Amino acid sequence: MKLVKEAKTSSRKKTIAKSLADLPETITQTASPEISPAKTSTGSARSSALPVTIEAKIDVGFGNALYLRGEGLGLSWTEGVPLTCVDGKTWKWTGETQEPLKFKLLINDKVWSQGADVVVTPGQKVEISPAF
Repeated sequence: MKLVKEAKTSSRKKTIAKSLADLPETITQTASPEISPAKTSTGSARSSALPVTIEAKIDVGFGNALYLRGEGLGLSWTEGVPLTCVDGKTWKWTGETQEPLKFKLLINDKVWSQGADVVVTPGQKVEISPAF
């Protein structure tokens, strides 16, 4: 017996992803990092890593959470990492990296934000107001 449902689901995901990529997304970027980089005397490769901060301004509703998926710094497109709720309309994630990160936000790790992927470089803070 063949599983035809999987083929349809894959096709639907591609169609939804394509249509969401055409929708606008508001991004405000700040050049200076929120956290100063850790200074080490070991000279290791880690010493050149800079903080990256992603701050989302959105009310996702009581009982919901905001997640991050992407590539770079251990992120994945298949499983999200939760952001920390700072207040009712602010969600935050911070990490240190040497390479740019590409990401999207999701509600409850299921509903993708609209618009194109967002790219953030080491040492950068991104404030985003995603639309769903």
